[in-house]
Amino acid sequence: MAWPGKDRGWFEREVLPHLSALYQFAVELAGLDDAEDLVQTAVLRAWQRRALARPDRSLRPWLFAILRHEWIDECRRRQRVGRCDNVTEELLLTPLSSDPVALVAQQRNARRVRDALRAIPEAFRWPVYLKDVEGFGYREIAEILGLPIGTVMSRLARGRALLRERLEEVAAESGVAGSRSVVRKRTNGL
Repeated sequence: MAWPGKDRGWFEREVLPHLSALYQFAVELAGLDDAEDLVQTAVLRAWQRRALARPDRSLRPWLFAILRHEWIDECRRRQRVGRCDNVTEELLLTPLSSDPVALVAQQRNARRVRDALRAIPEAFRWPVYLKDVEGFGYREIAEILGLPIGTVMSRLARGRALLRERLEEVAAESGVAGSRSVVRKRTNGL
């Protein structure tokens, strides 16, 4: 079943509102230098395949899946797998405070979380990113990553545990008193 009239107006209404989230995901996958090109390629591919979009499903996971597949294809074309595992400063940045001291603390904490997330294996990193940063549901993550829902759930649980362990190590290295209990309280909602 397809949407009737998947024309330019449909595309602008249904696809273009997701550009910002697609760009952020592209930065996560490919880095700042290649993110715009990756999004452009993915959006072009979505336009070419618009007949495959299903009205009974959200377009967002479909678009993220296209973006991810384009990234994988690009990595294979360029044979630069090591470069395709970039995570940038923009990952997990919270809304910025107007207080300069608070701003520095926010940026420092965002970097620590980013680095901790980068330290966990990719198989666990992407489910955590897609669920906790992008807000996708289990079924949507399964669709994006091409995995069974049970696998997504177990990788998410394991990824969160690995992230929590890494954040505990970082907190302990930073000399935060009672770091294990603080990290557990703050990451239980992940």
